[in-house]
Amino acid sequence: MIRQIIKKQFLVLWRNPVQLLLLIALPIILIFILGCALNSFMNGDTPEIQAKIAIIEHRSETEQLDQFLLDMNGRTDFHKENMVNMEKALPILTLKSIFNTEALSEMMEVEEVSVSKKEEILNDNSYTAVIEVPEDFTYKYLSHTLLNGDEMAELLVMGNEQQQIGAGVIHSIIENFQQQLTLGTFLEQKGLDQQIMSLSDSLLKSKRTSLQQNKIITAKDYYTVGMAVMNALFIASTIGTIAFREKKMFVFNRIILANMSKWMYFSGILCSAVIFTFFQSCIIYGFAWLIFDVTWENMFAFLIITIAFSVAVGGIAVLLTAISYQMHSETITNFFSGAIVALMALVGGSFFPIGDSSELIHVIGNFTPNGSGMSAYLSILRGNSVQEISSHILFLCLFGVAMIIIAALTFPKKGEMV
Repeated sequence: MIRQIIKKQFLVLWRNPVQLLLLIALPIILIFILGCALNSFMNGDTPEIQAKIAIIEHRSETEQLDQFLLDMNGRTDFHKENMVNMEKALPILTLKSIFNTEALSEMMEVEEVSVSKKEEILNDNSYTAVIEVPEDFTYKYLSHTLLNGDEMAELLVMGNEQQQIGAGVIHSIIENFQQQLTLGTFLEQKGLDQQIMSLSDSLLKSKRTSLQQNKIITAKDYYTVGMAVMNALFIASTIGTIAFREKKMFVFNRIILANMSKWMYFSGILCSAVIFTFFQSCIIYGFAWLIFDVTWENMFAFLIITIAFSVAVGGIAVLLTAISYQMHSETITNFFSGAIVALMALVGGSFFPIGDSSELIHVIGNFTPNGSGMSAYLSILRGNSVQEISSHILFLCLFGVAMIIIAALTFPKKGEMV
């Protein structure tokens, strides 16, 4: 008779294509949208930057250098031999060379623009940033560096608010450049060789060894699991809703009058939820394998997790059924599907790896069936063994058994069934 109840539940669901579509198609659509939209973010990819920079010099650096040497002629506090290194490392020349390096030249286009075109450039949104070099910038820099002058040289950097990422990168480069100038000034004033700023490449080379040689979880991997475990919870509410409607339509009463044990019906509801959850998971993961190449290397572990998770969902389904029968209302089922599922999905990490930001939330998430199931699935995707996820499998099984026991105690007795 349990088989007949399972068949009946399947036929009811089959004749409701909208509900069936929500249970199968919705998670697939969400996987596609979230997996594609957040792929770069989840994978830690660096966004592609194409920046256009205008450099406006009010006076050429060579003229300022000549002017400085002319003004220093005859001064006793100036030693011309100090200019040997400085002539090779003039600030604006150095800045241009930084932007022309192989790494930055592919992302950034640098143009030298005359002062007369300043307003035109500032009104041109194609430029990511405009670097304006004051007329006496290099002169002040040389005076501060070689003569300990009080007046500091400053650049004016104007970023395009419509290109915030590119402008932010350029500001970071300028800030780092100014820090290097400050360090160079300090070394020059202390009479130290500025070559110590350029450490030998051999000292900086290091061998990067990964501490964990597991497979990297991509956005499509993550959201395949996240959406699958979240939408599996809707199986529980769907089965609970169908069971309560059968009570309202006196189908359950007719089953009891046919001398069938209520526990037979109870077991049929449980088995229906477990089987439907198992097949829903297999369909979703099968689609992800075909379309997104989400591959399970350890199929045995995958099946064990899916069965344990299906039992947990089955336990929720019979508990919702028992409570709705006891209350003579499907309010609890609607509340579960409308609010509890969203909360469990959030804490369990279906929408975002929220547990990475807080150890407490991570622990709480693993005490939800979807969170524990998700942790187990992701561990297998990384290449971990069944032994490493045994605690999650045990939790899912115990959770399912606990829900079944509570449901059995809550299920109305024969005299209470009206």
